[in-house]
Amino acid sequence: GNSETGRSIAVRAASRMIPCSLELGGKNPMILLQGASLERAAQGLISGAFANAGQTCVAIERVYAQESVFEEFAGIVARKAAELRVGWSNSWDMEMGSLISAAHAAKVFGHIEDAISQGARVRSGGKVREDLGPCFIEPTVLTDVRPSSRVFADETFGPVVSLYPVKDAEEAIARSNESRYGLNASVWAGSPRIAEEVAAGLEVGTVAINASLMIYNAFDLPMGGRKQSGLGRRHGEAGLLRFVEPLSIAQGPEFAGGYDAILKYVDRKSRADLLTRVL
Repeated sequence: GNSETGRSIAVRAASRMIPCSLELGGKNPMILLQGASLERAAQGLISGAFANAGQTCVAIERVYAQESVFEEFAGIVARKAAELRVGWSNSWDMEMGSLISAAHAAKVFGHIEDAISQGARVRSGGKVREDLGPCFIEPTVLTDVRPSSRVFADETFGPVVSLYPVKDAEEAIARSNESRYGLNASVWAGSPRIAEEVAAGLEVGTVAINASLMIYNAFDLPMGGRKQSGLGRRHGEAGLLRFVEPLSIAQGPEFAGGYDAILKYVDRKSRADLLTRVL
């Protein structure tokens, strides 16, 4: 659920002293640095932003691309988004379907309209497709989004992604970490070492290098968020132990009344040293 739902659940659980695990909202960033394959990164973004019509907790909603490749990358992403086959189908011929409800579609489109009204540039999409059904919105790519726009910082949870130019990796990390959310992130760089260094600096629960939604299929890794994106982890050993109540049993010596009773005989350093060696 979103962060508001999670907060309500956490309060109720705390009032009953019940532990809970919460996977909540996200405003998941992607970082693209010079040296990465723009075509491959663009395809990764298309999947990461528009799979399930963007209605995925780990979906990419904002991209920080290095200035030297920003315009070229934005053009590639816009072209690929426009080429997506959108519609309803029970077969394999469509690539993106509708949103879950008319009310949610209205909320998502409200984010787009608000951004446009404040000067955002639509690179692709940006329209409701009522000809396809009541809940269809085109895959939308935005640039020049202002910080005052709702789509800038609020979770959209729909087929909308915003692109921002940054000077270097340091700025990209800082801009990514400005969010109150911290769920998932994607990093694309020309060097595996640089990509790992960037990933280590992100305040999120999961990072995919050269991928976007891969964490969904990495079941041996713990998955979860930081900040307003949740509590606890799912998957992996950490996810299993989240729902285990440990029982610790310690067995001491029976003679002299047990371990605690023995301590009363430790009345000088020589005996303390002896007991330490025995234990």
